[in-house]
Amino acid sequence: MLLKVHLREGASTIHSTVPERLEKAMRFPRGFADDVRNQSDIVRIVSDYVSLKKRGSNYIACCPFHSEKTPSFTVHAGKGIFKCFGCGAGGDVLGFVMRIEGCAYPEAIRIVAEKSGIPIPAVEVTEDHKKIEQDRETVLRLNEWAAEYFETMLDNTEGERAREYIRERGITDETRKLFRLGYAPDGWEGLINHLRGRGAGDEEINTSGLVVLKDGGGFYDRFRGRVMFPITDSQGRAIAFGGRVMGEGEPKYLNSPETAIYTKGRNLFGLALSKNEIRRVGFAILVEGYLDCIIPFQEGITNAVASLGTALTDHQVRLLRRYMDQPQIVVNFDSDAAGQSATLRSIEMLLAEGFKVNILRMPVGKDPDEFVRVRGVEEFRALLKTTQPYIEYIIDTTLSTHDASRPSGKVEAINAILPHLARMKDKVVRADYAEQIADRLKVDSRVIREEIRRTATGRRDALDARALRAAEDITPAERQLLELMLANADVRRMMVSNLLEDDYNQLATGSLFTAVISLEREGGEMDFSRLGERVETDDERALIAEALMSDLAWAGGSDFDTLFKKATEALSSLRRRQLERRLEQIQIELGKAERDNDTDRVLSLYQEKTDTKRRIALTLT
Repeated sequence: MLLKVHLREGASTIHSTVPERLEKAMRFPRGFADDVRNQSDIVRIVSDYVSLKKRGSNYIACCPFHSEKTPSFTVHAGKGIFKCFGCGAGGDVLGFVMRIEGCAYPEAIRIVAEKSGIPIPAVEVTEDHKKIEQDRETVLRLNEWAAEYFETMLDNTEGERAREYIRERGITDETRKLFRLGYAPDGWEGLINHLRGRGAGDEEINTSGLVVLKDGGGFYDRFRGRVMFPITDSQGRAIAFGGRVMGEGEPKYLNSPETAIYTKGRNLFGLALSKNEIRRVGFAILVEGYLDCIIPFQEGITNAVASLGTALTDHQVRLLRRYMDQPQIVVNFDSDAAGQSATLRSIEMLLAEGFKVNILRMPVGKDPDEFVRVRGVEEFRALLKTTQPYIEYIIDTTLSTHDASRPSGKVEAINAILPHLARMKDKVVRADYAEQIADRLKVDSRVIREEIRRTATGRRDALDARALRAAEDITPAERQLLELMLANADVRRMMVSNLLEDDYNQLATGSLFTAVISLEREGGEMDFSRLGERVETDDERALIAEALMSDLAWAGGSDFDTLFKKATEALSSLRRRQLERRLEQIQIELGKAERDNDTDRVLSLYQEKTDTKRRIALTLT
C-alpha cells in the first residue's frame, strides 16, 4: 500500500502556540523580532519543511506553496530571504513560517526563536494571562503523556482486541503509528495512575479533560475500553482525544470536553499531516469522520481533513483557508440525509470565505473509508474527477425533495434554488444555470423560462408570482379538450387511448387530466365527487366544476363525430404548442453549443431542429 507523507522529520516539533485572546496581548521587547530574524538560519528553518539542494550560493527546491515539477523556489542564505519564481511567494524567515504554518506574526517569532535556540525574554503579563498560559502548558503536557500511554497500551497484550479492530478496518501498522492511534484499557484508573507516576498532581489531572469527577469526590478515567484517536492542532500536538467503542455500547464515539487548549469546532482532524499537500495541490477534501480521513490518506490521498463529526464551523473554515491562496475544496460527506444536510450547511460558510466549492457524491450507503477499502483508491481518484459545482448539487438536492409534477412544487423548488444562484457573480453563468433549472423541471412556458432567467441574472431570490400566474393561465385548447372528455364518454375513451403523459403533464391542468384518465381506466363514474378526491387544491376543483357544467355550445354540435374532431384539433394544438416551445429551447441550446465549440452537440441539435419543424408542419395538416 502507498503511504505518502509530506511532513519532514522535525516539522511537527512542538512549539508553543497562543490562544486567540492571548495572541493580541503577546508582546516582545523592542527589537526582539529583528534579533530573531538576524540570528536565525533561514536555510535550517526552511529545511524543516522542504528538501533544499545547494546550487551556487543559493538553495533550491520545489515550492511548498504551489504544485510544480521543476524547482523554482530559492533560498538566499546570505540575505536571509526566500523567493518562488513560480507563484511569486517571497519574504524573510518569519514570513516563510507564517505562510507555511498558517500562523500570525507573533507566533512565527516564537516558533523561529525556539527552532533557533534563541531564549524568549520574559515579558510582563497579567496574572490572568500567566494562569491561562500555565493551564495550557499543563494540559498539553498531560495530553502528550496520555497519547504515549494509549500508544503503549495498544502494543501490550491487553490491546490485542483493539489491534484486531484496527486491522479489520484496514489500517496498517505504519498508518496507526503515523496517526498515533492507541487503546484506553477497560479500567477505571489506568491513565490516572500513569499521569501520577509521571509527576502530575490531582488538580492538574482534574483540569485536563482526561478524567470524570465522581459524585463523592475523586475521579476516574474518561476513556475506557476504546480505540483512541488523538486530535491534534496544526502543528501535530495532541490537544484532545476521540475514543471509539469496539463492540456494542453508547456513545459510539466519546470526545474530550473543552479544555484550556481545546474548543470544539476550532480544529480539523488530520490537518497537521495534510497541510503541506493541501498547500501543494491547492485544494482540500473535507470528510466527516476519523477513518474517512485515515484510510484515503493511507492510500495516497493526503490532502483530506475531517470536521470531527460535527457541523463545519466558521473557525474551521478560516483555519483551512490559511493554507491556500486561491482556496478550493471538495466536500465529501456521507450520502445519507444527515450528510446531505451537513453538506448544504457547509457550502454557505465555505463560500463566505471565498472557497471554490465542489461536491463529491458517494454511492448510496458508502462513505470514503468503506469506498476506498472495498473499491480501491484508483476508483476513488476516478470518483474525484466527477465532482460537481456546489450549485449543481443544490439543484439536484432541491429537485429531489420537491414535487415537480405540480406547478406549485416547481415554484417552491425554483425559489429554494434562486438565493444560491443570486450569490454567483458571473451573469452569464447564472443565466446558463437558469436554463438548466427550467430544463430539469421540464418547464415549457417561454414566459416562465424568461422569468427564471431574469430573476437569476438580476440576482433576485424569488420569482415574481404575478408573472407566474399569467404564465400558468389555462389555454383554450386544454380547456376545450378537458370539457369534451368530461361531456362524452366515447370521446373520453378515444382520447385516453391517444393521449401521452407528455401531452398534459406540464399543462396548468395537468393534474385534472391525470385524474380523468386514471378514473376512466378504473371504470369509475366521472362525477365531481370522485374527480375532486383526486386533486389537491380548491382551484382545481373549481375548474372541474366549470368543465362539467359546460354546454359545449362552442363546439357547433353534439354528435360524436363533431366532438371527436374538436377534441383531436385541441390535442393537435397542444402538441404543436409543445413542439414550438421545444424549438425555442433548441435554438438556445444551439447558441451555447456553438460558443462551447461542441461540434457533435451542434450537429445533433440541428438534426433535432429539422425534425421538430417537420413535426410542427404535420400538426397543421
